[in-house]
Amino acid sequence: MEEQTQIASNSKTSRRDFLDLLVGASFLGWLVSMAYPIVRYLKPLPQTGPTGPTHLTRDESSKLEQNKFVIVPVSGQRVIVLQAPDQQLFAFSAKCTHEGCTITYQPGQSVLWCPCHDGRFDLNGRVLSGPPPQPLAKYEARRQPDGSIVISEQKA
Repeated sequence: MEEQTQIASNSKTSRRDFLDLLVGASFLGWLVSMAYPIVRYLKPLPQTGPTGPTHLTRDESSKLEQNKFVIVPVSGQRVIVLQAPDQQLFAFSAKCTHEGCTITYQPGQSVLWCPCHDGRFDLNGRVLSGPPPQPLAKYEARRQPDGSIVISEQKA
């Protein structure tokens, strides 16, 4: 009888150990799931991508001709390239300086427009109206002799 009691107490102890382990692992998983986003916020991943000038592809060039603007990635940043009615090229950061929304070009009015809070910029990137506190960052856009378009990651 004493032997059965000892076996029963060993099985209860192992169950308790198992439950302790399960609760501890669950708590550790919860703690990691709470800490990971905080660590990622405090130390974001480095931007990856090609550096140097960006050449517009044929698709991007045709979109530029058709829509008068195109948004392309340049060194991990969104850049809007637009063609004014006089065929002059402009390139600006496509990120609104107010809250980071993506801006678009309205060729009929010759303005860059942020649809989030109705911010408007002129073709030099200066704020015309709305809540944006700063002008858009400029990039250099050049048309090459062969007709291709190159966007420089260095702000003009």
